[in-house]
Amino acid sequence: MAIYSDNLVGLALFQFELLRNQPGLVHGISTRHAPRFPLFPHLESSETNEWEVSGGGKRPMLLNNPIRYATLIRQRRLEFLAALGLDAPTVILSLTAGQQRHTANVACIGPTAYGAELNWRRSLPDIDAVVTDLPNLPLMTIHADCPPLILFDPVQKVAATVHSGWRGTVGKIGLVAVETMMQKYGCLPANILAGIGPSIGPCCYQVGEPVLTQVCEAFGESAAYGTNPLLQNREGSWYFDLWAANCLLLLEAGLLPTHIENSQLCTFCHADLFFSYRAIGEAQRHANGYGLFGSIVALTQLPSQ
Repeated sequence: MAIYSDNLVGLALFQFELLRNQPGLVHGISTRHAPRFPLFPHLESSETNEWEVSGGGKRPMLLNNPIRYATLIRQRRLEFLAALGLDAPTVILSLTAGQQRHTANVACIGPTAYGAELNWRRSLPDIDAVVTDLPNLPLMTIHADCPPLILFDPVQKVAATVHSGWRGTVGKIGLVAVETMMQKYGCLPANILAGIGPSIGPCCYQVGEPVLTQVCEAFGESAAYGTNPLLQNREGSWYFDLWAANCLLLLEAGLLPTHIENSQLCTFCHADLFFSYRAIGEAQRHANGYGLFGSIVALTQLPSQ
């Protein structure tokens, strides 16, 4: 299991072996074991319409105190960025994310991009993947069972992070992200490295309609139900393999099989390590909110530059 804590703040992060030592790139996926509090706790507040603190599964203490909430979340994100070796107080101002709505929309982040930083409402509207060629501009997606995809072209120095739940997967957001890298930045698919991060696995991701129909429409009946099917029937219930589906999309985009790393870490099975929306159950979600884990990728300035 590729969990590392060998950073200045001792933060436990998942990192892909394929990307871990790539010059000019830092990346990480947070775990539940952030210092003191989760990095991305969540509870919707009708008063503030922001992401509020659930206290790691306990009744939220900061629900009615947005200032303390903002301070806490800022500190958690500063620690995450510092763990990646970035100048956290500086780059947090450029931390950029999408207002994830399970779309297949990708945003290219340039010099005029604004950062999500602390406020959900300032995130890029209806965006589930962000890509950039600028150093010191961290990109973030957040997850609670949906796969994070991290993409990196070491030749063109372009990086992306993608939120690919079942709707994004059938919308082929992984393919769209690669095509965006090709069209906007001149990337060649054969050069792109990719990681499919922890998410709910085919062992636990039970689905019904409309998922079954849309998977079949997106990938074809053979891929959905044939040899090594994306949809597996066990004891009368259907399960969707998000990992295999996203791998197929990356291969369809032209990536080399050896350039794709699949974590194969199920968040439901490893709910002690990663937040899982499904694992905590509906009653607890309504009572206490639920945690989220974050995926951050950033380009760094190479010494020769």
